[in-house]
Amino acid sequence: MDKVYLSVDLGGTRIRAARCRAAGTIEARTEQFTRAEDGANAVVERIAESLRVVWPAKGKVASIGVGVPGPVDPFTGVIFLAPNIPGFVNLPLRDWLQAIFKVPVVLGNDANLAGLAEWRYGAARGHGHVVYLTVSTGIGGGVIMGGHLLVGSRGLAGELGHVKIDYHGGACQCGSVGCIESIASGTGMVRQVRERLAAGEKSRVMEIVSGDLDAINVEAIARAAEQGDALANAVLDNAFYALGMAVVSFLHTYNPSLVVIGGGVSNLGERMFTPVRDTVMRHVMDPAYVCPIVPAQLSSDVGLLGGLALALDPPPQSSH
Repeated sequence: MDKVYLSVDLGGTRIRAARCRAAGTIEARTEQFTRAEDGANAVVERIAESLRVVWPAKGKVASIGVGVPGPVDPFTGVIFLAPNIPGFVNLPLRDWLQAIFKVPVVLGNDANLAGLAEWRYGAARGHGHVVYLTVSTGIGGGVIMGGHLLVGSRGLAGELGHVKIDYHGGACQCGSVGCIESIASGTGMVRQVRERLAAGEKSRVMEIVSGDLDAINVEAIARAAEQGDALANAVLDNAFYALGMAVVSFLHTYNPSLVVIGGGVSNLGERMFTPVRDTVMRHVMDPAYVCPIVPAQLSSDVGLLGGLALALDPPPQSSH
């Protein structure tokens, strides 16, 4: 009988759980609001509740994989910090869930696991060396080396959104400056547009959002850019040049055979991919480093499939 695995995609807004098979099929799923304001214990109870919903009526669960939004120690299953979930600080989630369910539980960072999912089930199948980026509200990443997720000494590797691209640059939400996330994420681009509008520049973006600065988003910027708006195009060009320069660094560092880019901003398609690829061709040290840069294939299920991929190939677990 094919083994059964459970997967959890823990987000600041929603908890999703699924019953899966190794081939990537999802047999059952459930979703509920995280309601992080209720505190850590209540959130853990909701995770357990979600797992009970998808638990098989018969047959044994081989293991449970959990994706977490924030830095996590995958060896001990301790969440260092989940910025959107108050109280999730040095939280031993693995041990708590193992005590409840009596099966192996393994944790990983959600962006790392999205890369793992794309490698096993999506755009990067067949590649042993992959750099994955998710460009959305923030920027996260995951690196596959030799067919394994690169986790580093404490599980903190692959934090690609906080590679420094401009040390004179603006503040990032992480507390540092000049991170690629502060320039090329959706949040970073919206901030730049608002700053330029506040400084008196004119843009069609204001018409698109009916004068409401708070309503500016990536879609509004992209629409203005399509209509030939100079400010919107300047912000997108700057963001995607910076993203391309970051990819150059990743090519030099990891020498992957494929770069996969997902996340909401990647839905802009060639408006993002073309300048990123062009920047790579211009700035890479040697053409031998160049590899295809392609869109992610897995959409809303990427978190659940990442948890499954981790459950299938966990890093060695430590008891302390």
